[in-house]
Amino acid sequence: IAGMTERFIEWDRDRLVLAEGTPSGTGVSIRTVKVLDRQGETTDTLGLLDGLKSVFPATSDKKRPSVVMVLPRQSVTILRIQLPQVPDAEVPDMIRMQATMKLTVPLESVCMDFTPLPSLPGSATRDVLLVTAPADLIATARRTLNDAGCDLAGVRVSAYCIAQALEHGGWLKAEADPGTVDVIALMRRDFMELTFVRGSTVVFSHSGNSWSSPDAIERTVRSELTRARLSASEILGEHRIGRILLVGSSDVTNAVTEQLSTRFDQAKIERIDPSQALISAPSLDGLGSSDLLPIAGAILGEAKSSIQVVDLINPRKAPEKKDLRRVKVLAGMLAVVAVFGGVYMWRKGKIDDLTKQLAIVDVENLDYSDQLKAGEPTLDMYLRLSDWSARDHSWLDRLATLKAMLPTTDRMFVKSFGLNSVQRGDVGQVDVELFSKSEEDILQLERRLTSEGYRLKPSKPSRKASTASPEYQWNAKLEIVIPEVLVPISDKDEKEKDETQGEGS
Repeated sequence: IAGMTERFIEWDRDRLVLAEGTPSGTGVSIRTVKVLDRQGETTDTLGLLDGLKSVFPATSDKKRPSVVMVLPRQSVTILRIQLPQVPDAEVPDMIRMQATMKLTVPLESVCMDFTPLPSLPGSATRDVLLVTAPADLIATARRTLNDAGCDLAGVRVSAYCIAQALEHGGWLKAEADPGTVDVIALMRRDFMELTFVRGSTVVFSHSGNSWSSPDAIERTVRSELTRARLSASEILGEHRIGRILLVGSSDVTNAVTEQLSTRFDQAKIERIDPSQALISAPSLDGLGSSDLLPIAGAILGEAKSSIQVVDLINPRKAPEKKDLRRVKVLAGMLAVVAVFGGVYMWRKGKIDDLTKQLAIVDVENLDYSDQLKAGEPTLDMYLRLSDWSARDHSWLDRLATLKAMLPTTDRMFVKSFGLNSVQRGDVGQVDVELFSKSEEDILQLERRLTSEGYRLKPSKPSRKASTASPEYQWNAKLEIVIPEVLVPISDKDEKEKDETQGEGS
């Protein structure tokens, strides 16, 4: 991601955690934190959009805020894939081939990235971790952010962000025994996330349940760690746990006794309180420093880090191959140019003088043209203002008349409303984009406008649900021309009848 992004969102199933922050020393300084509750897995209400706009306001139409999204472990799938010892440039293509066989869903239905794992000396294979997330989930997030006036700049995964935060704080070391892993246990309010690292490389991740009461904290940690180790054994094989890093508030981590190490290879237990060592943030009810650690890791991921990160919308790609055929063609063209170069040079000398004279004339003509063009806007504006001032119309009265024809919002609502100028002889043009519950409501509105004397440019309603209110299934864009004099259809018929009778007499 180009530049330092300061806006981050943890996109969970039941809520969004919005934060703004920057790296500060060995930790993170978070200036703003807000939690937005969600009503459903894919339903993003107007309240959610208003919340996003209030925390991440756009400074202008041309400069939209860039936001990095963090997905929790339960929203992604992580697979270990074994490849032959191939060059790094060939790994992305081989990963896609392996993914088609490993995944249980079509490849087009996911967004994916991968991280290489350290190769063992003398090994005939190399391993990578493949990370995928549903493409629909990311599309929903991108659409919601776009409606809120933001751009989605990256999609990170919490397991790697947690490792980044601890590596930046000095708790992870680059050197490690190949058979030993450290386990980071992030103890959050609603779930636990266990990340296995070897040195500064993420090798496995597990998401589990949280505790139901304070006296069940140690039992829950022991149970989830046992489950995670069984799953990790299928991927990592035989391994030894060197350290268990308990990350959470002091009252939570101190509830786990040293007896935990007797069940897990006599591992050393270290307790880390993010609020004391990593995160400086404003207090927020119901949200602890451990809940902010994935976002803090994503913020630190913008800085230099030895942790391999994943970005599901900016994945690793194979380098572009050089096209040597173009080089050969260019070489042949250069040879032809060299042959005819001598012929060209003697002709060039003769036409140089004429070219200089022509350039002088062109400069003079350009100067005259610039002077003429400089006066054209002033003249055009004068003509337009003269024509406008000669008219006797009230825009507000016209718009009030037009507004009275629009139906109530229980059947239809207007998304955008704009004014444009039109040819002389008309008052102006109103561009309206609206959503309706039925196509008949839109057609009835068009018939009513036409009967009142307005002119509508041809348009056709389309079935397109509103992201703000999905119950409005039909979309239309109307270009309504307001004439000098509004003549309803009934009045027009009477006028034509009088003219016909006059001609008969």
